[in-house]
Order: sequence, then structure tokens, then C-alpha cells
Amino acid sequence: MRVITLFHHISKTKCLSYSYPKLQTSSVPFATMPLYVPKSLNLTLNEGQLKAIFKEHDTDGDGCLSKEELSKAFQKLGSRYPGWRVRRALHHADTNGDGSIGIDELDELVKYAVKLGYGVN
Repeated sequence: MRVITLFHHISKTKCLSYSYPKLQTSSVPFATMPLYVPKSLNLTLNEGQLKAIFKEHDTDGDGCLSKEELSKAFQKLGSRYPGWRVRRALHHADTNGDGSIGIDELDELVKYAVKLGYGVN
């Protein structure tokens, strides 16, 4: 253990000593640390299964996935931040800009989810 001495500013004769354990440094260099951390749910899904999961979250049956429905789908898939993931998914897959994912845009949503590691063939 290292002993670090800190001087008390009120009196020159008083001295405070604190013992701190030696800091352990990581043996893994920063450059080799992973840039991608896997999702918290370990499932192997193909594109068809991902599409089925998204379709089953269309709770009102209108053929479109709203932000709330997408959020619940990403929660089921194990997303740590489903609200953020929904915003990014809409950016990538909502081609007509209506704020929801229609049946014609579902394939783009599935491609986006596969790219992020939510499903593997």
C-alpha cells in the first residue's frame, strides 16, 4: 500500500495520513477493447423471426408500427435504450416520413435490426 500524506491547512504541526491501495491497471490495451457490446438478450434469430416479432407488436392491427409499438418490440429484443433505438430505426427505415413503420418499410427495419446484431442467420 502507498501512503499519501496530506497537510492540514489550519496548523502546520498537524498532518493527516491516508492509506490508499495501489491502483491496478488493466492488462488489456485500449486499442484492443471491443467497440461493440452484444445485446443483453442472447438469441439467434433469422430475418423471418425478426419480422414476426415486429409484426406481433402491431397491437392495434393498423398495419403500421408506432413509436410505442416499436419501443416494446426493441425491449423484447433486449435493447438497453429502446427509445433511442426507435428514433434511429425510424431514421433508417421510415422512408415516407410519417413517423411509423408500414408493411412496405418493414424489410428496411429488419435489415437495420440485423445490422445491429439483433438477429443472425
